[in-house]
Amino acid sequence: MSFKEILGQEKAVFLLKSAVRQNRVSHAYLFVGPAGVGKSAAALNFARLLFCESVSAGDVEPCDECPSCRKAAAGSHPDIQVLSPDGAFTRIDAVREACRRLSLKGFESMRKALIVSEAGTLNEESSNALLKTLEEPSAGTVIILLADSLKSVLPTIASRCQRIVFSPLKDAVLQAILLERYGMGREEARYLARLSEGCMEKALKFHKEEIFKKRDAFLEGFLQGRMPVVEGKKAQEESFDTGLFLLAGWLRDLLVAKVNDEEKNFVNADRKDDIMLAARGLKPEEIDETLRSVADTAADLRHNVNRRVAFARLNTELWKSLRKSD
Repeated sequence: MSFKEILGQEKAVFLLKSAVRQNRVSHAYLFVGPAGVGKSAAALNFARLLFCESVSAGDVEPCDECPSCRKAAAGSHPDIQVLSPDGAFTRIDAVREACRRLSLKGFESMRKALIVSEAGTLNEESSNALLKTLEEPSAGTVIILLADSLKSVLPTIASRCQRIVFSPLKDAVLQAILLERYGMGREEARYLARLSEGCMEKALKFHKEEIFKKRDAFLEGFLQGRMPVVEGKKAQEESFDTGLFLLAGWLRDLLVAKVNDEEKNFVNADRKDDIMLAARGLKPEEIDETLRSVADTAADLRHNVNRRVAFARLNTELWKSLRKSD
């Protein structure tokens, strides 16, 4: 993947390319932004660019043809390390080994690069093991840390890195990617782009789980007055979680409809007529109260509250709302 294929992150890409163009590459970077918006692709492409033997002078892209580019693309370049967590944390001995390798002379280049794929999994010990290298890097060292949020990284680490911010993808950008790269239908792509709040990872997860189809089945029952969320066996927990999730999205749209009826403001934009009809007989405070009941039910289930009691309470709230909107 080239920088051109990393959509919606023009500012981040510009800063990285400018650093190479001006020969002002920092010894450490912190890429911050939600999961699934291009941080990993940008880090790997930046590393390829740093080691490329024939960088395109015009648009500053790796050539993809030299031995370094081919090895980097295959994940076999000896001077590029990728450090990933082992379970919930990135182990201290793995950090120490990575830092030891950074202190050595490069195998094929004057540069050495380390990509820490999930900097938020560095605990205090492993962060401190990395800190010395960040404070006193050997010549040619470039460390790239990836994190979903700045809060997940120790301040002592973050303060020694140049920060590059990756923003959530705009709906139009994410929708275009889902259409062109993944062949989704237009309505599903639009729905998942809004539902996933700019996160490609979430959108693909929702697609795999067939959330769009489940949404249609959910609304078909709900709009006909059938309760889509009912008590059931533990084996059905996943379907209950999905039902609560879809119900919350629907109620959120009803609440939005009381304030602004522009299609762009709805998650379920393709069902705008249904939203406006369902919201017509409801007051904002009533919808908000039902939304709170959905949140309370989800919390109850997480804390193993009696399922029969939790769903009975929720169904009561939903029936009240349905009667008011009839």
